[in-house]
Amino acid sequence: MHCYWKRFRKNGGIWKSILIIMEALVIFFLILIGVILLIIEILFIPGTTIFGIFGIISIIASNYLFLQYFGPEYIIYFMLGSSILVLFIIIYSLKSKTWKKVSLQNIHTDKVIKNKNDKINIGDIGITISVLKPYGKGEFNDLVYEIKSVENYIDENKKIKIIDILQDKILVKKI
Repeated sequence: MHCYWKRFRKNGGIWKSILIIMEALVIFFLILIGVILLIIEILFIPGTTIFGIFGIISIIASNYLFLQYFGPEYIIYFMLGSSILVLFIIIYSLKSKTWKKVSLQNIHTDKVIKNKNDKINIGDIGITISVLKPYGKGEFNDLVYEIKSVENYIDENKKIKIIDILQDKILVKKI
């Protein structure tokens, strides 16, 4: 494949210009794809994943293709330039405020109420507000709670009694 490109380069003319432009575009897009994959790796999927590996492979491939297309005279300059460009783009993307649009801005401030069942006690009597199959709603001391029946089914508007209060469950039975 290398000889194929050299043959067209020697002829000169329009083909040489077109090939140089296409070679430069291929190299540019490989660097661009590599940078995008590295940014995805750093910002969205941290850790050593396939995006980071393919990003590095893409940048290395662009350096190799530059060496093949344009020769060893300029490869050091290209590698330094592409490394500085990649480093600058990654640092700029990490420090800029462009990611505020895609990042989470709302802060979850709700807290777990640990003692929400303080106003009821074992033995309290209440009434079912909904059908318990076995979960449903019940009213005790004018407050509505999510409750569980130890029996399989209790109809609505039936008297119930609290038999146990667990950490997150109120167990009731029909009176």
